[in-house]
Amino acid sequence: MIHLGVYGNSKWSLLMKKLLENDYSEMLSQNGGERIAVDHFVVDEPSKEGEISVEFFLQKYLCGELSILVIPKEYYMQYNDLVFKLLRGGMNTDDIYNGIRLFDGFEGHKDLIPYLVTPMAEDPYLSYLEYHVADHCNLNCKYCTHYSPLVEQPVFTDLAKFEKDINQLKKYIKDIGVIRILGGEPLLNEELPRFIELSRSVYPGSLITVVTNAMLLDRINEELKESMRMNKAFFHISFYPPLEKKIGDIKKMLVDEKIPFTITDMIPEFNKTQTLKPNGDPDFFYHCFQAGCTCLHDGKIAPCYAPFTTKYFNEKYGKSLPTDEGIDLYSDELTVEKIKLSLLVPMARCSFCIAGEPHKWEIVGKNSTLEDWV
Repeated sequence: MIHLGVYGNSKWSLLMKKLLENDYSEMLSQNGGERIAVDHFVVDEPSKEGEISVEFFLQKYLCGELSILVIPKEYYMQYNDLVFKLLRGGMNTDDIYNGIRLFDGFEGHKDLIPYLVTPMAEDPYLSYLEYHVADHCNLNCKYCTHYSPLVEQPVFTDLAKFEKDINQLKKYIKDIGVIRILGGEPLLNEELPRFIELSRSVYPGSLITVVTNAMLLDRINEELKESMRMNKAFFHISFYPPLEKKIGDIKKMLVDEKIPFTITDMIPEFNKTQTLKPNGDPDFFYHCFQAGCTCLHDGKIAPCYAPFTTKYFNEKYGKSLPTDEGIDLYSDELTVEKIKLSLLVPMARCSFCIAGEPHKWEIVGKNSTLEDWV
């Protein structure tokens, strides 16, 4: 008997347990394999019988009571943090499995049962992908981790090059949970509707969101509004102090235009996370809030955007922090497994980040100094 856990406690977790213990177990036994018992639902805060915490699951895993954790794809927003927590706790990547995308009526599709679960490293799936459409910004927050205030001239992502790159990625990664379109400020790019449409056409099952400071949302054109609606995309608004007087009107406009949105709480502080000396912490990567923010940029992907934007910091202050790291999507030796496992390994750039301490949010001036960042 194979004893395992399933992450979560939603209807999809319940369905995954049912399918694993019945249809999937029957398939395994008919082929000489062992049957499956889902002993626990693994959740962040256990409250019901049969639920255990991630920490308790790891204890059971390390002593051999549980051998596998299955993560349904419906938990794409929790996925990367969960995987890093499992790796920190000593779990082997070979014992983390992804579930197939489930849907109402899935039980009637017996032909899909053989594909119910796949080892994480072999699954052509990413829970998260982000990319810039503009490196510069209209707001220019001090301590911005993407260094947008240091981009002195407008820098837009080339649409034709991006189309080639995202289609190259699709050769290896067939499905993505959520795609976030960022900047800088993405509303500065007049071709934003094309990027939204392209993302939807290449990854039809993904959740697509445009991350914005919303200062320009009250002046977007009909083309962008229609693109958001037609492609089932939504705005994710980062609520910085300058937006406070406008937020009511912006919410009303989006409701009236039938464009879905989410909005953060007010963000009164930023963390200053930059250091010029290696932090000396080989495990920092596995605690970093950005480590699972897989980024696509100029033919490469990396665990976060830092290696692609640090060039602006280096140019401004004459430094030589590592840049241009990442996985070359055009390498002849690339495989799904190489992509998946490489995204779980820290980059050289990671040693120049720290958790930092909170500082009051403010706009950085044109005469920004090194002390504004380090």
